[in-house]
Amino acid sequence: MRADLPQKAVDAAGPARKAAADGACLLVAAQSGRALAAAARRAGFVPLVADLFADSDTRALCPAAIAVEGALATGFRRDGLVAALDRLTSVAPAPPIGLVLGSGFEDRPRLIERLAARYGLLGTAGPGVRAAKDPQSLAAACRQEDVPHPPIARTVPEAGDWLIKRIGGSGGVHVRPARRPGTLPRGRYAQAFVPGRSVSLGFLSDGIDIRPVGFAEQWTAPTPARPWRFGGMAGPVRLPDAVEAGMIEAARRLARRFGLRGLASLDAVLDGEDWTLVEINPRPGAALDVLDCGEVPLLAAHFAACRGYLPEMKVVSAMVRGIGIVYATKPIAAVLAAAWPAWVFDRPESGGSIGAGDPIATVTAEAPDVGAVRALIERRSAWLRTECGTT
Repeated sequence: MRADLPQKAVDAAGPARKAAADGACLLVAAQSGRALAAAARRAGFVPLVADLFADSDTRALCPAAIAVEGALATGFRRDGLVAALDRLTSVAPAPPIGLVLGSGFEDRPRLIERLAARYGLLGTAGPGVRAAKDPQSLAAACRQEDVPHPPIARTVPEAGDWLIKRIGGSGGVHVRPARRPGTLPRGRYAQAFVPGRSVSLGFLSDGIDIRPVGFAEQWTAPTPARPWRFGGMAGPVRLPDAVEAGMIEAARRLARRFGLRGLASLDAVLDGEDWTLVEINPRPGAALDVLDCGEVPLLAAHFAACRGYLPEMKVVSAMVRGIGIVYATKPIAAVLAAAWPAWVFDRPESGGSIGAGDPIATVTAEAPDVGAVRALIERRSAWLRTECGTT
């Protein structure tokens, strides 16, 4: 057994025990794979990553990491991704036991099915992703399961405040306010705007039942063109008891309905003790950085759930942990060599270029409450922008 994997975590993860203890290899594909790679290492796995960036700290976590052609707005080039995963398989220290997918595949269920057939998927299958991310399917499921959910439409109504979203979009960059009524183009839909505090529930599913992992709060990093761009997350946090119970039950019903496997999350808007489900993310996400502080490492639990076993999950943290995405406000022609502080993640390569509006890196913070976390993230973000010459 690996010395850095606690025995109690190995035992609790059931079917993950032998794989993690032996340092089994995992393929990872995501728009940014660093969080998954770090979570895999915490669980005792050896990650091999294909993503859009191959950041320096991602490469430090892996025997091999490959930057695949693509963009945050449009996703991966399919052939390039397959070629990268084939290459990673060929150089892996041992045959990979499967593929874990992060962001970038919510609107690509056919690609998920192709990757599953080729590499073995540890996560929700293509049909489940398609159903969970289809707005009509999710709205119907919420009606039938008595889960609060905002109205949706294919045509923007005359009255009310509405948002226009891209089916399968992620990261908030695809969300726009509706300026006028009318029919939307293919792949877009309207969702009624719900004001309030953005929160999420991270949970684990075996397709039948769930184990809640923890709750987190989210915020945006708005620009005039992208007012709902994802800005950061902090957790674990506590919500009113009735809200937590309602969100957990909603996750249980919807996970069973869509056949979700492994780590997933439910995003909601909270107003007092009223909450409204906004979407489901049928994959591991940003919560890996803030909720992976329990006795069972989250990727070990993910592996176990995909094999049909749900370990008991308990977040153990006296502090709130947070991440903030730092975006470039103007182009950076060449990133200067830097001795990055330990609280900077997703570190760009020295000499690389970054476009205006693209992420520079992720800053992290830990404090007793969300307010203190966000204040520290803001200070660290300002430092990073100054260092990179994009203030």
